Amino acid sequence: MKFLLTLALLAAFSDVTFVTSIHCKKCVNKIEENLSFEKGVKDLKVNLNDKTVYIKYDGKKTDVEKLAKAINKFGYTAVVKEEADTAGDKK
Repeated sequence: MKFLLTLALLAAFSDVTFVTSIHCKKCVNKIEENLSFEKGVKDLKVNLNDKTVYIKYDGKKTDVEKLAKAINKFGYTAVVKEEADTAGDKK
């Protein structure tokens, strides 16, 4: 029973990676310190080298659009990684 409950909880989580306009350690800290408080965010990893933000979130509480808007609210662009990769291929 406990195993099934754990599986049900894991199924509710989704993840997304954004390519952002961060450019320094201060940007990383700003996102880490603020985005973790957004509703539904369960895990967060910011990578300055490739300018990405990985987020694991509860799909019942938030969605990709709301998370992107939250990053925008802090002053950074946020494009879903697959979309950013595709846009680069079109050039």
